[in-house]
Amino acid sequence: MAIALRVALATALVCTAVFGLVYAVLQHQSRAALQATIDTDIAGLSDIYRAEGADGLSQRLRERLDLAPTASERPVYIVIDRQGRALVGDAAQWPRLDSAVSQAGVVVSGGETILVRVTQLRGGVRLMAGRSMALAEQSLGNTRLLFLAALVLIVASAFFVGEFAARKLRRRIGAINAVFDSLHDGDFKTRTDVGARHPDDLDALSVHVNLTLDRVERLLKAQRDVSDNIAHEVRTPLTALNQRLEDALARIDDPHAVTSLQQAQGQVRITLRLLDSLLDIASAEAQRGDLRALAEVDLSALARELCDLYEASAEDAGMTLTTDIEDGVVVRADITQMSRLMVNLLDNAIKYAPLEDGAAGKTLHLTLRHGPVITVEDDGPGIPDGDKVRVFDRYHRARMSLAKGHGLGLALVAAIAGRHNLTARVVDTHPDKVSKGAKFIISPESGA
Repeated sequence: MAIALRVALATALVCTAVFGLVYAVLQHQSRAALQATIDTDIAGLSDIYRAEGADGLSQRLRERLDLAPTASERPVYIVIDRQGRALVGDAAQWPRLDSAVSQAGVVVSGGETILVRVTQLRGGVRLMAGRSMALAEQSLGNTRLLFLAALVLIVASAFFVGEFAARKLRRRIGAINAVFDSLHDGDFKTRTDVGARHPDDLDALSVHVNLTLDRVERLLKAQRDVSDNIAHEVRTPLTALNQRLEDALARIDDPHAVTSLQQAQGQVRITLRLLDSLLDIASAEAQRGDLRALAEVDLSALARELCDLYEASAEDAGMTLTTDIEDGVVVRADITQMSRLMVNLLDNAIKYAPLEDGAAGKTLHLTLRHGPVITVEDDGPGIPDGDKVRVFDRYHRARMSLAKGHGLGLALVAAIAGRHNLTARVVDTHPDKVSKGAKFIISPESGA
């Protein structure tokens, strides 16, 4: 709208200037043509005066006045003798013009505008000849109306054309912005449309955006492929190493050696869990949106069972776990993956909900609604705004986090949600409080 208004305003200013110039030229030409008619008339009357004298001039003027029209460019005359007496004429009075220099001017008589010229003849006789400007003013008035109508039409056309062009521009720029917005949601598949017939600068920008996204997507895929391949290749020898540590622990009696082996075994198990998480994420992402192999799962029963198991863990963390679970929430899902999703959300809340002074958040609440919509919220310190966009990325941990971890728990949540046509997002539980809390929401992609 703002662009269209600026275009309309600029058009109005330019057209007004052009119309004003044209109107001034027409007004000057109209007056000049009328003045030329008057001058020609005076020249003819002067010749009659020289040939026939004052009586002949008066007779001719009476004849002209008897035949003259009563409107439009009707002639106006007056002849004054040496003593100042009017010999003939239809003008009310002699104008304040100098006849000695044949001065021309505009006078108003009876509400009518008249263009006149006065001149002095031989013998002290003075002659005034004029023409009514009614017809010229009417023509100029019609011209003003025509210019006004044309101005309104042109400005309106400029506004609608500008608005159409602006909407088209906004739509194209909006499409490019939408691609970048999709990046915040982890979608690297969206691309911008490029005009095929008449490519312009925006099409060139779209091409560069698409090429850049193609390269970014390839790099991300390569990074994920490397992570997945490493996870596959390394897990097997680590499993074997863990088994050998188990065998060694069964045969060794030295306490110091047992402690060292147990520490090594702990590190191996942590690495195995990391690799298992990477493999689970890769599996979920590879099956994204494919619901064919899924079965009907009662999420209500699953959520209640998990909350019963986690009630003690929440109490150990100084928190109270509460639930609000609707009955009969049944969806097509992988029960193991959906269990991992809710478990990771509960684990995350228990790990990261401690307040800055070391005290734990008081409550942990899980809600389940038809959709399905799963919500896990706490009243801890919350997640900084700068981390909300990246909290579901692999290996990312919030800046305020004091807990240990590899940053894969929420990445797995997002991957499992995407595998079931759901989306994961996080908002503040209490935006208006110091301890804002974190509220994780799993909901259908169409309603996100």
